[in-house]
Amino acid sequence: MAVAVSEVAEARPRTRGERRLAWTLRFFALLFAIGAVGFLVRPDDVVHDLDQVGALVGLPTLGASRGPVPSDFWLPLAIANMATITACALFASRDVRRRRSLVHAIIVSKLASSATGILLFVRWSMAFPFLTVALVDLPIALILISGLRAARVDAA
Repeated sequence: MAVAVSEVAEARPRTRGERRLAWTLRFFALLFAIGAVGFLVRPDDVVHDLDQVGALVGLPTLGASRGPVPSDFWLPLAIANMATITACALFASRDVRRRRSLVHAIIVSKLASSATGILLFVRWSMAFPFLTVALVDLPIALILISGLRAARVDAA
């Protein structure tokens, strides 16, 4: 006797925590997409604007350049990272129960960028743009960690 093997669709409705996590992921996906476009279109202006904020509180500023600098090599990779985490957030928001690993990937990215921003701020230049990386990305990681925990507790 043959038995068909198929995946049984999860009939249980999404929990409150899962719905909240899905909404949070959609919101962050929108922010990541806007950030990627902003950095693509006006990378120097974004850094300059952040530098101005830092100057107001007495932090050193980064030097402006009229042409490409060696660190511009990283700009396409940063934009690719933002596009990737945008896609991860969108895909995960559609099924947070089965696509939790995508949320973990976003958290790893945000923790890595936060640590790098702090390292550059402390070891290279105390310029505000470096600190901004951690001030933005670390809370995103913590919010997502909290969202994952809440979704897991609701499901229990």
